[in-house]
Amino acid sequence: MKFLPDSLQSTQFRNYFMGNMLSYHGVQIFIFAESWIVHELNEAPEALGLLGLYASIPILVFNLFGGALADRFSKKLILSVVQICMATVYFFFAYLYSTDYIQDWHVYIIAAIISFTQAFDNPTRISYFPSLLEKKHLASGVVVDLFAWQGTRVTAPLLAGFLFAIFGGSTALILAGITTILFVCILSTTKPISKLEKLKKGNPLTDVMDGLKYIYVNKPILTLLTMSFLVYLAGYSYIGMLPYITVQIYEVGSATTGLLLMGVGIGAVLPTIIFSKSGISNKRLAVCLSLGCTGILSIIFSLSPIIFKSIPLAFTLIVLIGFSNSIYVIAVMSAIQIYVDDNFRARIVGVFVLSFSFMSLGSLWVGFMGGLIDNIFSVEKIGVLVALSFGGVVLLTVGILVYLFNSSLKKVS
Repeated sequence: MKFLPDSLQSTQFRNYFMGNMLSYHGVQIFIFAESWIVHELNEAPEALGLLGLYASIPILVFNLFGGALADRFSKKLILSVVQICMATVYFFFAYLYSTDYIQDWHVYIIAAIISFTQAFDNPTRISYFPSLLEKKHLASGVVVDLFAWQGTRVTAPLLAGFLFAIFGGSTALILAGITTILFVCILSTTKPISKLEKLKKGNPLTDVMDGLKYIYVNKPILTLLTMSFLVYLAGYSYIGMLPYITVQIYEVGSATTGLLLMGVGIGAVLPTIIFSKSGISNKRLAVCLSLGCTGILSIIFSLSPIIFKSIPLAFTLIVLIGFSNSIYVIAVMSAIQIYVDDNFRARIVGVFVLSFSFMSLGSLWVGFMGGLIDNIFSVEKIGVLVALSFGGVVLLTVGILVYLFNSSLKKVS
């Protein structure tokens, strides 16, 4: 098995990786389902924006505490409990969707509950897998672990789209619940090869404050984490708005929407394959190039439908955006896993994962700004595209400015 990345030589990590793939399929199916169902119930772009708000608030409030708890208690136990809770919500969502009583506010509440569970799941999950690897294989492990997430972005949206089209949304959500339970079963077989030290003094609140102080005095990590919030706010906002874009602008259905989301995954998974052996060495250059390229591609993707509508062009651009965004995530995660002290890792990862919630907030500002533009200028279905292009301009500008005027990232390159 020498052809495998170094991290997959470890039986413990390999088992965890396979379980992670299953769990992430469940998450990706749910992400598709919540957006699609909300748009079915309410076609206004503001409806998807509100979904983003409800999906963001719990993780914004509780994510730092999730990281602090992961540093203090059994990571495997936390993961198992949280995953069982998520599976239960998926099954309930499937039942509710099968009835005639579901309304958009039901989906908002479900999204908020899942967001709450992810506040504890994400930092725990990402800080657990390093204990399954030797230090020398950690760089490879970071990329392979990201492959699990990015890889499911290829298969899960397409699967969800076709399940919705052929069998209905309840079938897709039941499958999400089953894959989540299977992850819990596989997780129970893993055993850390290195002892996980737990904090003995203080409490979760002081742990959070200590983690924030650690970030503040480590300027490269502070810079990367600050930029991450911007990246997810502006660079990923198109994902939550895809149901609106595909149905209202391209006039296609759930299967094509799933296909375009698959394009995001294809682009995102390619860097995890390319860098699975050695990781990214020059993280400063990778981060800045990623911001610049994502900005340019987002502008083209947003404005091209105004001139002519082409699904193949949209798919190609989405693949390239996914590739560029993945470069950023790999660089940041590698810096965190390699350069951050073990006792602070879960809390720092918690802050990084906190930035993920800004992807949902991105849908909020794009949806409302798009609706406002349409109303002010008396146009239809143009405002969302203009708002998305504005986000691209912001990313491009920040990428150039950070490369020219911020030298702190040289320390992690």
